[in-house]
Amino acid sequence: MNRIRTRPALVSYGLYLYYSSRSFRLAAKCLSSSFIVKRSHVTIWKWVQRYAYLAERFRIDRHKIRQIFVDETVVKIDGLEYWLWIAYEPNMNVCLMVHLSRERTIFVCYQFFKQLRHDYGKKSIFTDGARWYNIACRWLKLPDQMYGTELKNVMERFIQHIKDRTECFDDHFPCRKPHCNRQHIRNWLKLYLLYSHMNMDRIRFMTFFVMDRG
Repeated sequence: MNRIRTRPALVSYGLYLYYSSRSFRLAAKCLSSSFIVKRSHVTIWKWVQRYAYLAERFRIDRHKIRQIFVDETVVKIDGLEYWLWIAYEPNMNVCLMVHLSRERTIFVCYQFFKQLRHDYGKKSIFTDGARWYNIACRWLKLPDQMYGTELKNVMERFIQHIKDRTECFDDHFPCRKPHCNRQHIRNWLKLYLLYSHMNMDRIRFMTFFVMDRG
């Protein structure tokens, strides 16, 4: 029996429904009722994993970036604590990059900043002044500043927004494989960033997805 291939437009809409609702089951239910196409919540989870690579093709104009705020926060995955590093552009209100690590070290910070510099150039990095940030900026010759109270509040609000969305990790992303590399979490983050870049706009998200997938 041949498996029926789901059209790209329906896949992209299913992904949009998931990131809008935060529920694989609800997204599957809405997709089935809207298009009479029955797809399970497990299928939508697999779509997240299969098509996350498309998000890597989205590019933000580096010339529009004026400054980059960076901070890290703790998220729980399968009962374990991980560090989620976040780079945010407040003027454009976009998340530029995220990175997941088991440890919070100068080397991890250095690698994160190195990728930022590669993608967006030598932009001013605003942080809370932690030692690992200062040293990483010095190694990479990046201009760094410590944001004041008002700007810190801006970053903390954005961090809280991210944490609200990543609370699902501990409940819905159990790692059943020994020595899991957490790639399934990284795939989730990639598509979530694409969803955010599109300002949660259904038409923009679906158009980019379908056109880029071809």
